[in-house]
Amino acid sequence: MSFSSIETKVVYEYLKIKNKVCLSYSKAFRVIMSAGSGGQAAESSPEDGSLDRMREYDSDEEEARMLLPPYLYPVVRFNHEDFYVSHRFDPTLIVQLIAEGFLPIATSGILLPKLHVERCVLQLRPTCNLHVSKSTRKKSKNFSLTINNCFERVVAGCHAQHGKYIKFDNRNLPSETSKLSPSSLGTNWLYPPIVNAFREINRRTIETNGRGADAFLVDTKSNKRCGITQVRLYSVEVWSTETGDLVAGELGHSVGGIYTSLTGFSNQDSAGSVQLLALGKLLKRCGFEYWDLGMEMEYKIKLGAKLMRRADFVREVHRTRVQQKNTVLHCSGRRNARELIDWDRMGERIDADLKANARVCLAETDDVVARGGSSGTPANLSGSSLKRNNTDHLDESGEDKACRKRPYDEDEVDPDEATTFSA
Repeated sequence: MSFSSIETKVVYEYLKIKNKVCLSYSKAFRVIMSAGSGGQAAESSPEDGSLDRMREYDSDEEEARMLLPPYLYPVVRFNHEDFYVSHRFDPTLIVQLIAEGFLPIATSGILLPKLHVERCVLQLRPTCNLHVSKSTRKKSKNFSLTINNCFERVVAGCHAQHGKYIKFDNRNLPSETSKLSPSSLGTNWLYPPIVNAFREINRRTIETNGRGADAFLVDTKSNKRCGITQVRLYSVEVWSTETGDLVAGELGHSVGGIYTSLTGFSNQDSAGSVQLLALGKLLKRCGFEYWDLGMEMEYKIKLGAKLMRRADFVREVHRTRVQQKNTVLHCSGRRNARELIDWDRMGERIDADLKANARVCLAETDDVVARGGSSGTPANLSGSSLKRNNTDHLDESGEDKACRKRPYDEDEVDPDEATTFSA
């Protein structure tokens, strides 16, 4: 189903239509809580609690059930550990799941929204924790980066690196009650139905010039619509400046000030590491507050990420989807990766040059006026002088002195690991 047919409807009303009947808040909660407990319904209700009370629950499973918004009960249910299940791949449902903090992945015929018990998250603002490797920065000049340039080729690259998905027929299709995870069914969770949904959200992101797909905000107590936010899905591409070939890429989505890396690939040495650093710097430049890297891996920790409990992560999603709903990942044309990695340092140098030139201009103007002369254009604004001032920061080889002397971490990120954005 396309966005155009339902985009003006409240999501929970849409779910009522699709399911003929929508369970009431309390009844739906009892049904969900009774799953896997011998059919005995839980006595408590989420009406009495909130995210702030999640710490009161000793069981991660109870916390996971509580974090599923009631308006999604008719089509999504908790399965086990980090995973929820649904048989629907409607783009609008996936948009709603992303807006609630879920990471949408899949097996054959089944959508697996995931909420990690602990999320590996890298803070970008107000303090940036991104660690820059000296060797990766040096190699980055050999690559360039684009956004939303070739979605299909990125998907193909992920399939090529992580293996094709496993196909099922009606006789061996997993049931909704089976304990499911992509790792148990294959290394690649990019099944055609979820790729189709991602393609639609990506198309919407491009055609609306970054506005993305609308997600409705629903109050969990009243089950009524209380606002709107936007969800965007991106393809990130890394190109070899020497051959022009696509050498790395990833799929990712954003809601509010949080960008999530879904999956990626790399087929050239160092391309994955360069992608990480260049993308991290671009995310910061675009105003993102957090970079969600999914499950914990060593290279992510080295990159600067830290673990965040899922209740805290959902809380941050709910906050930024309102406060930073206009944050968009964008990049005009092909940008050299080295330029992106050094953009903040270069920005500081440019600002310093402008201030220095302004001080010289004012001093020379005051000197001319003091001598009784004209207060016209100072000599240092002539073409030759301006050119000389703008190249003072370069050494004999043309490299920026300030960037060359900047200290960097010596640890290199494994380029093969760097694109394993495993959910």
